[in-house]
Amino acid sequence: MKLKDLVPDPHNANKGTERGRAMLEDSLKQYGAGRSILVDKHGRVIAGNKTLETAIESGFDEVEVIQTDGKKIVAVQRMDLDLLKDDSARQLAYADNRTSEIDLDWDADKILEDLDK
Repeated sequence: MKLKDLVPDPHNANKGTERGRAMLEDSLKQYGAGRSILVDKHGRVIAGNKTLETAIESGFDEVEVIQTDGKKIVAVQRMDLDLLKDDSARQLAYADNRTSEIDLDWDADKILEDLDK
């Protein structure tokens, strides 16, 4: 499936940050993909809107969709990385966590709209 076939959430309450977007772009280019995107049954993004947008902008084209009913955890296994031997695996872990922290900027109005529904 093509990444561009997924539909971003137009009501996503995380506005993101310029710094976070730059960090995500750098991480994707340097370490490749490590984080998944959660979509509903129609391909609409529930979580991972910034990852989707930045991946497309960074030249990623394909997405592998794993269908589930939410009763199992889905793990992304990178066969090119060994956490105990590859420095890049540990750096990816730091980049992933730090980017999530930096790229969070809540839109309070959108959150209030969602709570009123």
